[in-house]
Amino acid sequence: MPKPAWSSTAPPVGQTRRDFLRLSGLTLAALGGSWSLTGCGLFGDDNDKAAGGQSTLKIDYVPVEVLDPQVITNGMWILSRGISEGLVTQTEKGDDVRPAVASEWKVSDDNLTYTFTLRDNAQWSDGKPVVAQDFERTFKRLFSPAGGSAGGTTLGANSYQTSTGIKGAQDFLSGVLTDWTKVGVKANGDHELVLTLSNPNPDFLLALTHPAMLPLPMDLVESKPKDWQNPPNYVSNGPYTVSEWVANSRLILVPNEKYWDRDNVKLGRIQVNLVEPSAAATATVPYENGETDLVQLSGPDVLRFQKDGDLSKQLQQTENYSILYLAKLRSQHKAMEDVRVRKALSLALDRKTLAGVQPGQEPGVSLVTSRTAGWDESIGIKEDVAEAKRLLAEAGYPNGQGLPPVRLLVGVPDTTLADAIVDSWTKQLGIKASVDHVEAGVYTERRWQVQKGNYIGFYYGTFAGLPTWPTMVGSLWSPKNVQEISLPSDQWQKYQGLQDNKNLKPADKTAQLNAVLAEHASAPAREIGALVDKANVEPDDAKRMDLYKQAAKLREEQYLYVPVLWLSLFHAVKPKVHGLQLRAYPDYFYLKPLSVGN
Repeated sequence: MPKPAWSSTAPPVGQTRRDFLRLSGLTLAALGGSWSLTGCGLFGDDNDKAAGGQSTLKIDYVPVEVLDPQVITNGMWILSRGISEGLVTQTEKGDDVRPAVASEWKVSDDNLTYTFTLRDNAQWSDGKPVVAQDFERTFKRLFSPAGGSAGGTTLGANSYQTSTGIKGAQDFLSGVLTDWTKVGVKANGDHELVLTLSNPNPDFLLALTHPAMLPLPMDLVESKPKDWQNPPNYVSNGPYTVSEWVANSRLILVPNEKYWDRDNVKLGRIQVNLVEPSAAATATVPYENGETDLVQLSGPDVLRFQKDGDLSKQLQQTENYSILYLAKLRSQHKAMEDVRVRKALSLALDRKTLAGVQPGQEPGVSLVTSRTAGWDESIGIKEDVAEAKRLLAEAGYPNGQGLPPVRLLVGVPDTTLADAIVDSWTKQLGIKASVDHVEAGVYTERRWQVQKGNYIGFYYGTFAGLPTWPTMVGSLWSPKNVQEISLPSDQWQKYQGLQDNKNLKPADKTAQLNAVLAEHASAPAREIGALVDKANVEPDDAKRMDLYKQAAKLREEQYLYVPVLWLSLFHAVKPKVHGLQLRAYPDYFYLKPLSVGN
């Protein structure tokens, strides 16, 4: 009897992020929110024809810990591909939305109230209707206090993106607000859902495509709190549902026969092979053996495919998909507390050379990607090795003398880029630097710790998200994240202690955490938060963008998070796969339009 992948399915309420990581045994296969399809397919022996004569699609995916969209895990991104369906879905380019469970919507004149009309033929896979109350109950669960685990981007945290801007949601989530009627979510009957915002948000509809906003079958979740995610209990409302789930092995998806648009669901079966990321050259073996139909490629494999006449035709690129960044590690040693040291390391990265190390890369001069509308070079970093050396000397480390070796903590299989970064620092600044390559689970824990002795450096990660200013400045490397990482090491330990304190009431915990940030976070970090707050309430589009840009530039100037490269994403896709619409979003593509044929 296969063991379910996740037998304890309680919602995240009451758990801290670290509780969840320990319970689930999460490994950071998808670092910092850049969720990957990698690895080798081990289960390619099923027939291509499923029951009824329709074809089977075989894809690889990282191991799934839970199938709960309200927790940041690998699982939420496979759900949003087409197992669950929200009010709206993204268009083919990912720059707008189209109706999904909601057939239409109206927006109030003040752009604060969205009234959605739900389809009267939307059903769960068990045949029950999808109604507005499902969304309200789901969102109430999402916004329930999670004992400090709310973070929005960190594995194990509550997945709600605060930049979505639903009225009262963040206060309810933090325990400050306890009256649900004051939260901007209300079901008016079975087919009308009203969402009210705190402030106008031009990106609100796109924000609704985040997995956090997917509905759950709350009757089932509440009646089987420990078993609702496990087949045969599992119930979905999207094009596909889960018929089998074997931990670290496979997910089997079959059409949801009750789906409102069933006629346009073309595959009879999708076999999702759950495999850990593996190094280049081994990840593509199952693909080239015909054991999987679609796989993500890393740098060396991309080069090999590009040079091969046949394989090059199967290569698909999503440009400027994610941002490779470095984040300051907390340490007992004070060197990295000096912004001059962090800035020197950023100015000497030689991003142009790094971009040439692997295909599809551009110098990443800011944490806001250039495909964000309104982006310009004014917020970008301008490299200057001479200035970097001057800053190091001014900080007390002339020619790197006296500076401890700079470590780069890495938890992914491929260290090619990390090695190149270390080479840049060594050649351009003459300092000692090295890659600290650890197992992904070790990485997850160590990056939050205060490093002992003279261990200093950065951890290495990637982020991807909607190319909008609220997401790029308000959610990814959010003002709160910046304030937290700016805390002195002793205050960071105090902060973590408060996060883990289960005896504090949510509102009290929130108040004490905020007090630490207010007193000990750096002044620029607090100013970034103030600028984003102003941007969120600014009705004028030009003024709002200017405030976001000010916040983004100030964030760059702190060098707590250092952009390195803007990365493309590559997939190898068998010619028999049709309908693939790749988008620069962490779920990559929707399953619904896919088919398999000659």
